[in-house]
Amino acid sequence: MKYDAIAIHFGEIWLKGRNRGAFVKRLYRNIMAAIEGESFDKLVNERDRLMLYLSKDSDIERIESSLGRVFGVSWYAPVLIVTNKIPDILKAGKAVVNNSGVEKVKISASRSYKGLSYDSTDVVSAFLKDKKLGFDADKNSEHELNINIRANDALLRMGKIKGRGGLPVGSSGKAVILLSGGIDSPLSAFYAMKKGLIPIYLHIHAFPSNDIAEKSKIGSIVSMLSRYSNGAKIYYVPAHVFQAHTVKIPKSHELVLFKYFAYMLAEQVAKKEGAKVIVTGESLAQVASQTVDNLIASEQDTKLFIMRPLIGFDKQQIINEAKNLGTYELSIQEYPDVCSFRARHPSTAANASFVKKLVRSAKLRTALGTTLRKSISLDVGM
Repeated sequence: MKYDAIAIHFGEIWLKGRNRGAFVKRLYRNIMAAIEGESFDKLVNERDRLMLYLSKDSDIERIESSLGRVFGVSWYAPVLIVTNKIPDILKAGKAVVNNSGVEKVKISASRSYKGLSYDSTDVVSAFLKDKKLGFDADKNSEHELNINIRANDALLRMGKIKGRGGLPVGSSGKAVILLSGGIDSPLSAFYAMKKGLIPIYLHIHAFPSNDIAEKSKIGSIVSMLSRYSNGAKIYYVPAHVFQAHTVKIPKSHELVLFKYFAYMLAEQVAKKEGAKVIVTGESLAQVASQTVDNLIASEQDTKLFIMRPLIGFDKQQIINEAKNLGTYELSIQEYPDVCSFRARHPSTAANASFVKKLVRSAKLRTALGTTLRKSISLDVGM
């Protein structure tokens, strides 16, 4: 069946007050970016929804797939648009339902414009009285024909497609995402984007050169995630400078010191990119570096707010959601991850003062500048 438009509804944006318009404008721009290259007539802001009017060449399946990756969209549905005269609504309703192949349908009508000579119950009655529907009108059916009657037309749809929800990417500013080669951080990036943050990825690697890191699975992970943000930027940073400065520190504190160093790097990248927060994939007490004491010790000199979307997740929950996202199979590929330091007895209760002494003795502040000069940044497209 040839539909006329796709109705796009937003959820959480409705909770906003006077600045709701700014969120809708951001959503509008993100949708336009997501469907760039597709054939359509126009995208229109109609106050309580966005309407994407289709053309004769529109590939509705591809467009719907793109809309499914846009944060801020609560749900969307292809609609047929007819006049608001009851006979035309009845005829179109039959076509929509019979095209779906459903045998029993609940008829649901709403009238957003009250200046008509009839109300929504009259529309439902017209369907109930028609003996040639081609289907059963059943108020208990799980399938629903929805009819929205407006001032100049009526929109008809069967069901709706659940969107990603959340807020439009960019509505909350930028965030530096500490991206490792593991399962957790890509999922954390996904949740950061869902709350409106533009991701700036920072990956600290164990390869001898940035070129090798660029061709690793990390590039594939960022490419997959960038579908939700219409592109992204990633910084590749070599870890060997850190390792050279910390050869003499106690192995039990290597993890904590590395995390301290990563936060300091993230702050420098954030300053350069105009980001206001740091996002990590940490889950409380999941590994030795993520105990309460170690988190406190490693972030003690970090001035930016650190967001941890997965802080209360258990490992199996993270695995399940990473599989649904599609990053799991990439994340479990063998990879020389520098986050995988293996001290036999890593400290789980690092003393913040002692960590500061280690930072000074290892001259990590000096190492920070050297490491940044050896880094590269790349833009990743759709």
